[in-house]
Amino acid sequence: MTKTFDPHASPNERSVDNGRRSFFVKLGAGATALASTAVMAAPRGADDPAEKLALLEEERALRKLHETFERALDAGAYDEVVELFADDAQVVFNNGVFASRSGIGRLYRGRFREGKTGKRIEPAPGFGAELERQQERVEVSADRSSAEAVFRYSMQVGAPIETETSLAGMARLHGEGVRTWWEGGVYRVSYRKDADGRWKIGRLEYDTLARADYRPGRTYAEAIAVAPITTTYPHDPQGPDALVRRA
Repeated sequence: MTKTFDPHASPNERSVDNGRRSFFVKLGAGATALASTAVMAAPRGADDPAEKLALLEEERALRKLHETFERALDAGAYDEVVELFADDAQVVFNNGVFASRSGIGRLYRGRFREGKTGKRIEPAPGFGAELERQQERVEVSADRSSAEAVFRYSMQVGAPIETETSLAGMARLHGEGVRTWWEGGVYRVSYRKDADGRWKIGRLEYDTLARADYRPGRTYAEAIAVAPITTTYPHDPQGPDALVRRA
């Protein structure tokens, strides 16, 4: 039986929202902002300099963590990507929910590696304006133990060609035989600190806004549709632990 998952239900990291969302403080927004104007709602008072500084330091740490995540993806260092997640984290990608280190490992070490997915490329021609409208932001809880963020992404996505012809087989042997396309959207990320006080990714969702048949260097692109994941693990060895249940 195919398993389903409600993204609005109850991942561990989503439970942070229920009790603490009113205490979240917005620290900034913007595509290129590495520092931002802080809007504080801390118990020690909105004008407490020490509180402002502490929250800004946490924001910088989270932006640095995200930069590390994107650099590792761009380089195809998928083992490093997996290590940035909490042990019980979740990733939502193309209708699939990959849970815990084992599921996230199947996604990045398996599906992403075989599809040459994650390399940063510029937005496809005609599609960049939609991404530019998406504001990036980081929100850190007042107790500085959890956070949420939105970051834009523009990357190459791919999947092995599923034909069994002899030419396709030879291409796969040489690391080819992969259909690639451009995908753009936003990461919706929840973070929390581990027992050692280090930030880890608790939940990451790829909120895809557009896909296009595009290769870097071209001057044109055509919108495409990509079939969602419909088979879970173990029937699909690289499949998710559950499927997203749509309302």
